[in-house]
Amino acid sequence: MTNYFEVVVAGGGPVGLMLACELRSAGVSVLVLERRARPDQAIKAGSMGPLAAEAMYGLGLAAELGAAEEAATARDLALTGKAGGPREHFGGIFLDPSLASDPDRRRVRIDQPELEALLARHADRLGVEVRREHEVVGLSQDEQGVSVRVAAPGGPLQVRCAYLAGCDGHRSTVRELAGFDFVGSPAGLTGRDGVVRLAESERAKLTPGFHHTERGVFVFAGFGAQRVAAVEFDSPPDDPYAPLTLPDLQAAVRRVSGTDVVIDELVSGFVYTDEARQVTSYRAGRVLLAGDAAHIYAPFGGQGLNVGLVDAANLGWKLAAQVQGWAPEGLLDTYTVERHPVGAVLLHNTRAQAALMRPDPQSRALRELFAGLVGLEPVTRLIVDMKTGQSVRYDLGEAHPLVGTLCPDLPLGGAGGRLRERLGGQGLLLDLAGRAEVHAAAAGWSARVGTVSAKAGIDGVDALLLRPDGCVAWVLPAGAVFGEKELTSALAAWFGEGRTG
Repeated sequence: MTNYFEVVVAGGGPVGLMLACELRSAGVSVLVLERRARPDQAIKAGSMGPLAAEAMYGLGLAAELGAAEEAATARDLALTGKAGGPREHFGGIFLDPSLASDPDRRRVRIDQPELEALLARHADRLGVEVRREHEVVGLSQDEQGVSVRVAAPGGPLQVRCAYLAGCDGHRSTVRELAGFDFVGSPAGLTGRDGVVRLAESERAKLTPGFHHTERGVFVFAGFGAQRVAAVEFDSPPDDPYAPLTLPDLQAAVRRVSGTDVVIDELVSGFVYTDEARQVTSYRAGRVLLAGDAAHIYAPFGGQGLNVGLVDAANLGWKLAAQVQGWAPEGLLDTYTVERHPVGAVLLHNTRAQAALMRPDPQSRALRELFAGLVGLEPVTRLIVDMKTGQSVRYDLGEAHPLVGTLCPDLPLGGAGGRLRERLGGQGLLLDLAGRAEVHAAAAGWSARVGTVSAKAGIDGVDALLLRPDGCVAWVLPAGAVFGEKELTSALAAWFGEGRTG
């Protein structure tokens, strides 16, 4: 059994599998270590954000993701009589997603367990080795790599790798072992969320929707299954990591909803708090973190899955470049520079949502005021863009407003297909106006950057350069004089020195 891999990924949830797929697609040998014997069936998210979906399209998973969404929607319709598609809310105040800057960039309806299964199938097709019941228990790093100590069913073992990626969730062992600084604010609430089975007579006692009560917040929903949640603001739980039990969930639902509902069965569920912490850097030498390993927060609004999968997309191609020896100087450090601010926004807005949800008179007044503000289109647009990630813009030091943004998955008229599938782990130089000089200038980077001439519905632009994660790295405005130096500088900054001659 091979015990050397270029990258070891700790954690086989959606973020870890996404990163493993990105790395293996780029030709990197990768091992996933997962402490669980089988996938978690708790539905911690019933949908994924548009940026995460677009990142998955870049792995060639658009058709599978679309089929999974169709199946989930059909289940919703069969069980509830309506398609229970994803809805945007902020602290229980629902928002009109059509007011987003680009309403076509929408959430995708898929339960987290099915998403994890989809990514696991793709990882298997790519040849990613996943070892279950393998838990990281120790690590040490030097200038050449990382030695990872693993507890496994057959006894302890050691795995050597060039880099270790911690994708092992909010209780990250990798984060603790590597000594990351983890700063933030303590917990002040207890949330309990469960997929349950209720008798028809018991369902009639509960009103579907998001309800603010004198005791907290109660939610009754049905994304293909009956789901109940209760949030109480008196104190955090004694043990926030204890498994959710049916008696605890039922008691909390009764307290907050004011009903005597009887829950027949708890299918899956979890307990959470609003503790909000984030590492100060996403990298410590040869150890990096992604997703919830880098931050914890209350899961209000279902943003964490979107953020974590985009973390993986941002890190994957950069780590592959580092391993393969062509990364420009400092490329791997841009991961923290770009993704840490996104995680900070996530913590900031979940704290704000917790404040809006509190049952005290001051918070109720704030909630009423805020509910009036979201009736204003610019306010709704700002919040929806923040929650879906459309407001993300990495600071690449360029004045053009598109540089640093994550490009949507646009159809490519004339070239066929869609933009994200054309990325396929490489950069992409998109020529929208037949600018032959653009093609000529990028010829030295053809091994790492594809070139496509197409129409893509981007107003005011003749050409743009995309990184493998879909980030716009350079723009040639419509009709502008082409500056070869600007393009080649951007190519060199992200893809290393090109070949000449």
